[in-house]
Amino acid sequence: MRGRNVRAFGDLLVLEIAGSVAGAYAGKLFADYGASVVKIEPPGGDPTRHEGEDWEGLGTLFAYLNTSKRSRVLDGSSESGHAELWDWLSRADAVIESSAPDPLEPVTLGYGGDYLVKTYISPFGLTGPYAGYRSNEFTDDAIGGHLYLNGEPDREPIARPGHQSEYQAGLQAFIGTMAALRARAHSGRGQTVEVSHFEGMASLHQHTTAMWTHAGFIPRREGNSQPGPWHPIGIYPCKSGYVLLAIGNSVREFLAAAGLSELQDDPNVGDPLVRGQNKHAFDAAILPWLMEHTTEEIVALGQGVFAPVGPVPTLPELLRDEHLAERRFWTQVGESRPLTYPRGPFRVPDHEPRLLPPPELGEFEGALPRRNADRPAPSAAGQPLAGPLSGIRVLDLTRVWAGPLATRMLADLGADVIIVEAPWTRGPREVPAAAARLNPTYPENEAGERPWNRTGHYNELARNKRAIALRLDVPRGVELFEGLVRRSDIVIENFSPRVMPQLGLGWERLRELNPHLIYVMMPGFGTWGPRRDWVAYGPLIESAAGLSGLMGYSDSGPYRSGVSWPDPVSGLNAVAATLLALWDREADPRRRGRAVEVAMIEAMTTFIGEELLASQVRGTNAPRRGNRNPGRAPQGCYPCAGEDSWIAISVTSDGEWRSLCELAELDASLAGLDHPARLAQHDALDGAIADWTRRHSSRALMRELQQRRIVACCVSDARELVADVHLAARDFWTAPDHPDAGRHPLPGIAIRLSETPAAFRRAPPLLGEHNAEVLGELLQLSPEELAELEEAGVIAVRPPE
Repeated sequence: MRGRNVRAFGDLLVLEIAGSVAGAYAGKLFADYGASVVKIEPPGGDPTRHEGEDWEGLGTLFAYLNTSKRSRVLDGSSESGHAELWDWLSRADAVIESSAPDPLEPVTLGYGGDYLVKTYISPFGLTGPYAGYRSNEFTDDAIGGHLYLNGEPDREPIARPGHQSEYQAGLQAFIGTMAALRARAHSGRGQTVEVSHFEGMASLHQHTTAMWTHAGFIPRREGNSQPGPWHPIGIYPCKSGYVLLAIGNSVREFLAAAGLSELQDDPNVGDPLVRGQNKHAFDAAILPWLMEHTTEEIVALGQGVFAPVGPVPTLPELLRDEHLAERRFWTQVGESRPLTYPRGPFRVPDHEPRLLPPPELGEFEGALPRRNADRPAPSAAGQPLAGPLSGIRVLDLTRVWAGPLATRMLADLGADVIIVEAPWTRGPREVPAAAARLNPTYPENEAGERPWNRTGHYNELARNKRAIALRLDVPRGVELFEGLVRRSDIVIENFSPRVMPQLGLGWERLRELNPHLIYVMMPGFGTWGPRRDWVAYGPLIESAAGLSGLMGYSDSGPYRSGVSWPDPVSGLNAVAATLLALWDREADPRRRGRAVEVAMIEAMTTFIGEELLASQVRGTNAPRRGNRNPGRAPQGCYPCAGEDSWIAISVTSDGEWRSLCELAELDASLAGLDHPARLAQHDALDGAIADWTRRHSSRALMRELQQRRIVACCVSDARELVADVHLAARDFWTAPDHPDAGRHPLPGIAIRLSETPAAFRRAPPLLGEHNAEVLGELLQLSPEELAELEEAGVIAVRPPE
């Protein structure tokens, strides 16, 4: 594309038609990072204007989601309002429509302009068996397979706090809109973008569905523990409160530093495979020591030996965090009573967010400029890009989940992603049968002859990519990598900040090699600040960002998620930041490169922004409520027929409550209870509803409740998610044929582009599968040179012995 037809990001005009949290969050990302965003509100205003704690006459949810925007009141049902909207659409670059909990009925589908990018966000999408269903963030979490994994195995599952499903959908909509805008710069044509909450949540699992599709294993709740052999990774009480231990791979070092080396001699503690099967024994052994030490002491000891150990702060404590303060993560918004806001989830040069106060209703009365007078004509060839990122080459140094998810999305969108990994990254040559059974992502629970190529947790993140196995700890390997950097557009990594400079591949060197390079870093706590060198896993980031402090049963302490939620959140933000940096580079006549930083702690904190604002107005952390919500009653997770089967029900109006009472044949006197009365009698109502639900299957109940317009969804486990009829009808799953692992359903991408759709071009690569192809094609190495490199161990196709 090389700069063709790309205006500065600040010249983009985006219309956001008020509809849902997801749409507002997508618009917020455009607005905060510099685009011009006008929020089209109905005469009564966006309903979220008064949701949450009151701040200067606004609800804190609206206040958080609508910074830096302008507001225009427009009655689209009137003839004049419709004409005005059509005129505004002719001037805009993109329009974002959304709805929740109701299904979306787009008002702009009939708009015929071929330049406009139209983005639609809804709970279940515009087509499919559930297209007419209603859902909110609680029931999204349920049907998307996340709720099932949170909480104690002998209690009901519990949801994550806040609007997690809607924020991820909004973030994916921002990515999709940016991708469509980039494709338009090539072809001169806009397109439609569709994102559903459900598909978004289904796409953001690490091991959940892979364990079922590969090994027939259904992951279940394990309280504050990580499922599988990686123990401990969870929240523990201590002398001063709580602490997060994620030391499954550094138990020996931690115990030695704590003066507990003798525990290594206990077979239930010292052997990691046995420890994974005897988690309570380990917890009982270490708990007395924890109760003698404060959070600060335990964190300092753990991080001192590079063990992932972190705090579990309340939100008021998080707002005083010295690391985030030094990184200037907080910004003040408002005049008479300013509140502290998260600055933004990622850092892109020349895009330091400048958060302006949320707009007053209808404060923008002026006319829009006709910014598209310079719009290019549609491509004469009439051929769209193979994908929005066609022609972009990415060197992928990422590991585990957050980074590989980001690069999978870049690959799905058309980029040539080349995995550059050490020969030992995927594991050893031989895996004992017992270890394979404890890590049920091997097909049929068998490691096989080449186990390093068979793991589902790797392969589900690696489709559409090429792979080379190259050692960067030897000079010749670094030399080859530098040659690849000269011929690439993007380098992305999620190492600790120490690693790349130690390899001689810090930003200064990379920029010297390729002045046009975009370098994306995904450190846990950022590349600078007091916690720069902290070792960080997703669960540690989740607790350090304040999410765990909000989550739990009403009678419990804090809980961690069953899915390491900061990983996919950071991965999505890395894609968004990369697309923004690419846009800037293409708009720059000199095509200068950029260093982009996506600190996991900052990305995660932005997903609880409205809770941070509410805690300041209230002065305290929100109480842990389990599955309840003060704005809805009753809301809960209720048992159904079958083992560990549940349904999530969220009553959002008096009419829904009356319909539920009629369907469940509850005592007639209950039907007249208004919302305050239902809140006051929540326990009794939960009991009555549970007596009814446990006699029925969750899927049947979901259908019956949805037919009556009651917000309700089944709580999907891995098996139910893979077998879901709606996902099947929308062709969500893909099943590439892998030579070592066979065919297994893998999650698709939640972003649907009408003209440049994601394509599943390649099966997940074998280790070193493309050594010859990549190094021969890009560096012109001969077969003889490649053979010498393999003989010297610089490149490989199998792990070392």
